[in-house]
Amino acid sequence: MASSSFKNRVTIYEVAKVSGYSLATVSRVINKKDNVTPETKKKILDTIERLGYKPSALAQGLATSKSTNIGLVLPARNYVYISNVLSGMVDIAKIYGYQTSLFYTKPDRDEVKETIEKLIMSHVDGAILFDDALKEEDFSELAKYKVPIVVIGQNVSGENIASILLDFDNALRQCIQEHYQYFKEPIYFLHVENPGVLVEHLEQVVVDEMSKLHQENKFHKVPVTDSYDETYDVIYKLLKEKKEGFFIASRDSLSCAVANASLDLNLTIPNNVQILSIIGTKYSKIMRPKLSSLALDMYEVGSIAMRMMTKFLEQTLKQKTFTFTAEVNHRQSSRL
Repeated sequence: MASSSFKNRVTIYEVAKVSGYSLATVSRVINKKDNVTPETKKKILDTIERLGYKPSALAQGLATSKSTNIGLVLPARNYVYISNVLSGMVDIAKIYGYQTSLFYTKPDRDEVKETIEKLIMSHVDGAILFDDALKEEDFSELAKYKVPIVVIGQNVSGENIASILLDFDNALRQCIQEHYQYFKEPIYFLHVENPGVLVEHLEQVVVDEMSKLHQENKFHKVPVTDSYDETYDVIYKLLKEKKEGFFIASRDSLSCAVANASLDLNLTIPNNVQILSIIGTKYSKIMRPKLSSLALDMYEVGSIAMRMMTKFLEQTLKQKTFTFTAEVNHRQSSRL
């Protein structure tokens, strides 16, 4: 891990807090601007010396228009919804003149730790984390460096941490309740190994809801890989025997595998097979038949995350938790 000198790095936020002056005033002193009284200047300089503060890109950029650097931590998976989140973050960063540095993680814990170390060593002025493979220990490690952090998809609290929550729960429960109000086919949940915190949670939501409806015996977990071709083979064999079912997949490409396997077996959608894609993207609408999905604007998620970061940097962030709530988009792959 990084050395203790990085771990104990004093930030402009701490200087502002200890000195009792605003971030902007501290920045003007650091950048030797004239519009600060001698008394204020002396107090801030004394604080800087006492804390051993070294100016960062943010401190200098606030007054000199240099670009602030925001670290973006994303999973190394080429998913459309991840690209949408990234686009939202980058577009807002450009508006504010921020630079962005990308850091990618993989499910392997050693690689996650290596990515976190790279983020710390880069001396970014803030970080937005969108990877539910990250765990509480990772957030705790980052929090020691006293830079603003915005976490997407997990509820994490702390002095320098804000969270954006992605609420698919109610929409998913609604789909299950509606299904068993009118239909009786079993539910098959496509289970991918190491799916991340979000999908693990949503699988449990399905299990709990089935229990409430006394339909536990109709829930089936179907182990698949995170691959269209291999998932297609698994579903083809299953449907060749079962002929029907309500399939829930975490994302569109896996839902497409279910749809194509069904059609290749001459099963009709949605009469024999119903399909729900949890994280819907543009492919939900361009697939034939169109896929029912849970709608949540992931581009907007990314843009709000970056806007929260700008307020964090300006010390004006009041609401540290923001929730996006998904809605059900019934299309051609469901009968409701």
